[in-house]
Amino acid sequence: MGEFLYAAAGFPAILFSAALPVVLGFWLLVALGGAAVDSFDADANAGAVGLGGVPVAVVVSLMVVAGWFTSLAGSVLIGRSALTGLVHVAADVALLFLSLLIAWWVTRRAVRARATRAHRRARRPKRGGPHVAGPLFSRCVSGCRRTARGSRPCRDRSPR
Repeated sequence: MGEFLYAAAGFPAILFSAALPVVLGFWLLVALGGAAVDSFDADANAGAVGLGGVPVAVVVSLMVVAGWFTSLAGSVLIGRSALTGLVHVAADVALLFLSLLIAWWVTRRAVRARATRAHRRARRPKRGGPHVAGPLFSRCVSGCRRTARGSRPCRDRSPR
């Protein structure tokens, strides 16, 4: 437990450790109804760095959690190594940049996976189209009639 606390309070992880309570507090406010998930969307554009498609709060939360975990694991590994002096400092600085890069990559993968699912869902045709199915025929929303076998196509192309 001491090694965990030491790593969490060490140089690269402390930056993410300080942001983690802020992220947790924000999501607690969202859960209690005190804030909206898209509260910061007007203030920042995550699409500029390839992270668009989800609210900015989700992007920042994912980056903070992934960066914290990466920097914490890296801090433990660097702490267990025999590095001292300037080499240890250089490894910590490199870990900070590596943690930011990995956090961005993980967040981008998560955002793109969600965007891909949403795109597939939007492209998928709705079953039955604009027709309401009956036992022998289906009736279009606008009232035209189609037989069960579909021999008479509907001319209505308007969405429901």
